[in-house]
Amino acid sequence: MSRVVQDPPEPLQTTGVAAPATAAPGSPAPAGAERFPAERWGWTLVWLGLLTGGVNVWGFWWSSPLTVVLAAVMVLGGIAGMVATWVVSPRAGPLQWLGQLGALTCAAFPQAVVIHTSTYYHTDSAAFVDVSAHALLHGENPYTTSMAAAARLLRVPDRYWTYTTTGSHVAHASYPAGSFLVDMPALLLGLGHHVVDWMDLAAWLVTGVLVFVLLPVTLRWLAALVTLTPIFIGMFGNSGTDASFLPCLVLAVWRWDRFGTGRQAGWSAWAGPLWLGLACSIKQLPWFCVPFLATGVWVEARARGASGTRTAARYLGLVAAAFAVVNLPFALWHAGPWLHGTLTPFVDPLVADGQGLVGLATHGVTGGVDLTVLTVAGALSYLCLLSGFAAFYPRLKRIWPLLLPAVFFFSARSLSSYLVDLFPVALVAATTTGGAPLPVRRAGSRGGRGRRRAIALCGVLGIGVVAASALAFGRAPLRLSVLGVQTSHRGRGLEAVTVTVRNDSGAALTPRFLVNTGDNPNGFWYPADGRPPVVGPHRAATLTLYAPAGTVAPQKGAHWLVEAYTGRSLSTSSPVLWRSG
Repeated sequence: MSRVVQDPPEPLQTTGVAAPATAAPGSPAPAGAERFPAERWGWTLVWLGLLTGGVNVWGFWWSSPLTVVLAAVMVLGGIAGMVATWVVSPRAGPLQWLGQLGALTCAAFPQAVVIHTSTYYHTDSAAFVDVSAHALLHGENPYTTSMAAAARLLRVPDRYWTYTTTGSHVAHASYPAGSFLVDMPALLLGLGHHVVDWMDLAAWLVTGVLVFVLLPVTLRWLAALVTLTPIFIGMFGNSGTDASFLPCLVLAVWRWDRFGTGRQAGWSAWAGPLWLGLACSIKQLPWFCVPFLATGVWVEARARGASGTRTAARYLGLVAAAFAVVNLPFALWHAGPWLHGTLTPFVDPLVADGQGLVGLATHGVTGGVDLTVLTVAGALSYLCLLSGFAAFYPRLKRIWPLLLPAVFFFSARSLSSYLVDLFPVALVAATTTGGAPLPVRRAGSRGGRGRRRAIALCGVLGIGVVAASALAFGRAPLRLSVLGVQTSHRGRGLEAVTVTVRNDSGAALTPRFLVNTGDNPNGFWYPADGRPPVVGPHRAATLTLYAPAGTVAPQKGAHWLVEAYTGRSLSTSSPVLWRSG
């Protein structure tokens, strides 16, 4: 599926000495010759990863006596691989496949031990997918099934819920139907323990193999490095469910610019949108890729002299068809719950979270944020990137998946997975698409004018992103001041917090409080009567808020703060240093 690159010939010498013969592939390089140094060092890092992976596997010796044997083989294999990379050609097929196999082992074995010995899931999304799959196995509609059963799959359920600004948490299936259908084969085969984690780990391993196969031979070391990257292994082996769509999305962007070019392009001329539709039927993140790919297909078709509109419409039709095959049965089964569950990230008022711009508010730097306005900033940033993609297509054609995470940087929820998930996709897109097409000149063509309009639109939208972001972090409706705390268990537990709340708005507000101690919140805090307080306009109130059961105090020397949600606005106290032991 990837193009084999032949070794370039040795350069001719000009000193009068006869040039040495070109070494055969797989044989030692001539003395003094430095061939493929970047590739050799890339594969050296891969083999170093195998060596350190063996050290990591040795730490799991308690799982089985054979673990120590595997660890020794990995350490020795890493050393041998580093040497072999500099002795034979780094493009030798067997050596490359051995390196990728080592990377897969580093990713698979430790996580397999963790999954096998774990009692609970580590995210509510994995627990929800598990409950949904089991509900379907018993003939029930996952979208009308209560997710209360997910609580038994989580160690401390309240720490894992996705909370809403209304004081509750998401308690229904919240992904497209493919999210749990991918787990059904394993359930039907009898796998019952942490089926979601096992399938996600398998999906990541498949993704690693696909990226390896689809990349050019000269760059396959990148696939191996990505496969054993700790952040991906940690997410996809510990109840992070995004790996389930990655194999489909990787295939969707492979040679995506060949769509509609005829039989000479093979299955890349028609299969991309089907894979994209399947990826979209699993989770919502691939949805953001659809307009970029449709725009690119439109530009490519016009450059070939074909109808851009018809080609893009055919592409979108195939995407929709693949999505419908997976989801239409559930939409017909019960349309309302399916639609609500599928659109949950867009329609439910989820609390702010993540490592993007919103972190300035959730960590007390700005004192609060208007989540609605910040969402507008995120939407404008998406439109800005899309118009920029159209305006600067020759430069951005290959790298647009690297730009897309910037949208989530401006989002009210910018979780780390949103920011890094698309990197394997970007690798394949950047290395398997062709250069920007030469435009076909038509009589009366308005391509130059359209490009100028796209550039102008991109500039206007960019200004809008900056303005909306600044406006979102304007004055918060509430001012919070921490007055004192009550602890238990010799300072290890947090029982209550006393705060002063001043309402600077002209309307009565009913805040709902969370306390950010550096971990996922344990739930909302309330006064002694268990009801959210009402603070009148331009009034102040002193409240003692009581912690949900099991709330742990911050560690000594850490900062913590109080958050208050009023509608779609977040107000925070200044960070407070925890001095108690």
